[in-house]
Amino acid sequence: MRISLLVSALLSFLTIVDASACPKVGNLPDFNCDGEINIVVIGDSLVSGYGDTANNNKGGYVLRAQSSLQQATVKNFGVPGLNTVQLLLNLGKAFRGTSYLALAAALVEADLVVLDLGRNDRWFFGVPLQTFRRIKRAESLIKSEVTERTGHAPLVVTAVLMLPNRGSQGPWVLELNKLIQRSNSPEAPADLHFDEVSKRLLSSDQIHPTPLGYRALANVFTNYVKKTYPAHVRFLRADEDQDGLYDAFEPSVFGTNPNDPDSDDDGLLDGEDPDSFS
Repeated sequence: MRISLLVSALLSFLTIVDASACPKVGNLPDFNCDGEINIVVIGDSLVSGYGDTANNNKGGYVLRAQSSLQQATVKNFGVPGLNTVQLLLNLGKAFRGTSYLALAAALVEADLVVLDLGRNDRWFFGVPLQTFRRIKRAESLIKSEVTERTGHAPLVVTAVLMLPNRGSQGPWVLELNKLIQRSNSPEAPADLHFDEVSKRLLSSDQIHPTPLGYRALANVFTNYVKKTYPAHVRFLRADEDQDGLYDAFEPSVFGTNPNDPDSDDDGLLDGEDPDSFS
């Protein structure tokens, strides 16, 4: 009997350690530890779904990904024609509370934010390096403003763009993609590779995907959320005492000790012991 109890306790411990802390929602880690998985995708017409004739030019890969990510809420903030200058202006208004209130509210709740834009800058705002710098400014702005409001920042990922096949825009986006990929780091991932989707899946305008193209983008996005996003969370959210709760949230959210796996000494790990939560 004693051996059975020990085995049961060990299996329980291993289950907590192996799982993402806070805990998981379904099969996805809860980066901001609020019991929900909220994903925000910000971008231009490829995010809004223009050319997705199967869905009346709306939804695109975000709509398709939602059906595969039942545990998460995926919010689409795609705006046709959006460029990085406009994005920064919109974010400023959103966080000041003067407009774009839904965007601000979604970002405050977000676990994961994806920035998928930059293509439109080719026609208005100069060289790829300038666009890249504005994308990074948007990333920093989102992190700082959400941290000011909640005490923590979402994971912000910069997408490597699907390549257009129209005139000089293709080489321009290719150069921007190189800058994005070089910036990839554990703290600021830039490894969501929409550039893996073939240009053969573009519509006749050579910019927007066909419905099959949007399906391919959705597959890339869904695989990223299910496989790569959890790997980033494991790196960025420490659980040093291996109790199933992120260290960063133990004192403030749960009232537990990040250096003690059993803060109230009742024989249960903090992550499986609701009585230890404040």
